[in-house]
Amino acid sequence: MSHSFHTGQIPTREDNRKLMQAIMWDRINIAEGVDVQVINLGQAPQGHGEFDAGVPKKFVIDPHTMRGVV
Repeated sequence: MSHSFHTGQIPTREDNRKLMQAIMWDRINIAEGVDVQVINLGQAPQGHGEFDAGVPKKFVIDPHTMRGVV
C-alpha cells in the first residue's frame, strides 16, 4: 500500500451553515465537541502546563472572573 497526499478545496460552505445554525439554536454544545474547559485567570498557569504536556483539551479564560485577580 502506498500513501498519497492530495490538496484542494472542500465544499464546507453548506456544512458551516448547518453547524452555525445548530450552535445558534442550542441543538449542540460546541464546547463539548472540542473538549473546552473554562478557567479563570488564576488557573491559567496550570492550564498552560497541561496543554503543553499534550492534554487533548482547549482552555478558555472566562473574562467575567478576571475582576480582582492580581
